[in-house]
Amino acid sequence: MTLLLVACGGSHATVMARGITTADAACVPATVHTGPPPRWTAAAWSDSSPGFSVPYSLASGDAAAAFFFAPRLRAGQPSNPSNKVLWVVRFPRNGQPLEITARLGRNPARVVRISRPADSSPGEIYPSEVDLPQSGCWKLQLAWGSHRASIDVQVHPGA
Repeated sequence: MTLLLVACGGSHATVMARGITTADAACVPATVHTGPPPRWTAAAWSDSSPGFSVPYSLASGDAAAAFFFAPRLRAGQPSNPSNKVLWVVRFPRNGQPLEITARLGRNPARVVRISRPADSSPGEIYPSEVDLPQSGCWKLQLAWGSHRASIDVQVHPGA
């Protein structure tokens, strides 16, 4: 299987070449990992699925991981497969929902908000569909309680 999904992270502004900060930087895809997930995500995987492997990307500061259940995210509300993403957060949810604010990289005025309740288990997880209306790179800001992280995802044209 060829994996075409890409994502990126980075919420903390740091000085880069020519005085540009990461907060101002273009949406740049980050690595999608296919190996073993970080140890801190282990509680999310049930005992019935040892060796289970799903491509994932890490949000800024390794505060969250996005596990992708489709070969790539597609614009709109695709099915077969859907844009299923399992968010595993590193820090306790404390009953707080996951609030996602997505902005289109080339048009940050284009905003989509997604909210997922803290009602799933095992572990600190938020199952979701990440359905965004058009293709391109989207900057996602994640918030649960007082915790924050960011990750950018590439959305491909719909079918």
